[in-house]
Amino acid sequence: MMSAQEFWIILSLTAIIALLLGAGVGYLLLPKKERREDPKSKPRVKAKSQDKTKDRIRRMYNLISDLTVTLNYSRVLEKSLDATFLALRISEFPTDRLISAVLLFAEEEMAVPDLVVAYSRGLPRPDMTQRVPGLKGLLESVIESGDPHATDELSADPELKQFISFRACASGYCIPLRAGLDTFGVLLFAHPEKGYFTIEAQETINTIGHQAQLAMQNAHLFQEIEAERDQIIKVQKEAQRRLAAALHDGPTQTVAAIPMQISRARHLLTRGDVDAAGEALYQTEELARRTSQQIRHMLFSLRPLVLDSEGLIAALQSMAKRTRETFGQNVVVETDVALVEQLDMNTQTVIFTIAEEAVNNARKHAQAEHIWVKVKRLQDDLAFLEIEDDGKGFLVDDVMGNYDDRGSLGMLNMRERAELVQGVFHIKSIPGEGTQIQIVLPLTPDAADRLRLI
Repeated sequence: MMSAQEFWIILSLTAIIALLLGAGVGYLLLPKKERREDPKSKPRVKAKSQDKTKDRIRRMYNLISDLTVTLNYSRVLEKSLDATFLALRISEFPTDRLISAVLLFAEEEMAVPDLVVAYSRGLPRPDMTQRVPGLKGLLESVIESGDPHATDELSADPELKQFISFRACASGYCIPLRAGLDTFGVLLFAHPEKGYFTIEAQETINTIGHQAQLAMQNAHLFQEIEAERDQIIKVQKEAQRRLAAALHDGPTQTVAAIPMQISRARHLLTRGDVDAAGEALYQTEELARRTSQQIRHMLFSLRPLVLDSEGLIAALQSMAKRTRETFGQNVVVETDVALVEQLDMNTQTVIFTIAEEAVNNARKHAQAEHIWVKVKRLQDDLAFLEIEDDGKGFLVDDVMGNYDDRGSLGMLNMRERAELVQGVFHIKSIPGEGTQIQIVLPLTPDAADRLRLI
């Protein structure tokens, strides 16, 4: 018999052998790639993974940087989709079956404009021509609230199920595209798997969406600046055209008549007809005086110095006086002194320019006995400019309908000048009953927001 000590020695050796055999079998069961791995290689694998993530983050940074400096509206929308896909991959969300689309409200005039596909990733050609009103389901929720919404029943959405690709998708996530208080479209994402858009995925998309909003606002502002530049050029050309026409029809004609009158007076003097020569010289004097008044009125219209030195009320009264002296047209000015003192110089300049344009139009075309210019307070935070005449009036739709074919851009100029100070322009005219041009101007940011909704 073996001793107890020998028994424990044999038992211990048997356990060690069993452990070694188990380890060997486990090693053989491992894939060949893992069998060959050296424990020292684990840091290298981790470093490689970190390098891959850093590369994605670097690409993401470059894409967002490019997105924020892009001033082309269309490119911003396209890059927004690319940035979202990349951000989701960085967050380890699979994007191979992800579908996305930018839906924008159609630009054509409609009572309820449709949403149309502007850009997409993964939509088939038939889906690119789809239009939806955005009045039901996911789109309605996003547009009405102005907040992002998710759904796990996208295939049953009353509007989006019109898209072939969305019928095969369970999950959907939609965020609004907004500029100020206005929603002009949505970013829509869809995936076949239910629950794909987790809280983390939504936060990732929201982050890119926020950057896209900023980029689109920058692009929108840039477009507005370009439009204003073009408008300034157009106004300058129109001013030059009007000045040339005014010179041709006014001072040029009278100046041309002065030499003829002087020649006639000289001829009468050589004949000894002193009385007739005196009458000719008197007529020449009247022509010179009228020419001087016309030129002074034109200079006042081009550069009303009194507006800069004494303000709007003095400028309007001076305009009325010159119009009466030069053309015999009666202009009545009514102003709220307290209101005018509240207006900044830019708004005063716009009011004066619109009033002068409207008075000149009425003088030339309305055959009015009186023209009234009124500047008053409509509400505590709204100013009101009205130019009214008792002339022959006209059909507004007929005049505005063929405005592009007319030589003058007066009405358009007044409307665009009102919009420069966030005002609302309205014209009312009835044949035989005169014309009213009305502009409502905001005095506070809140009032400007209210007027935008009109």
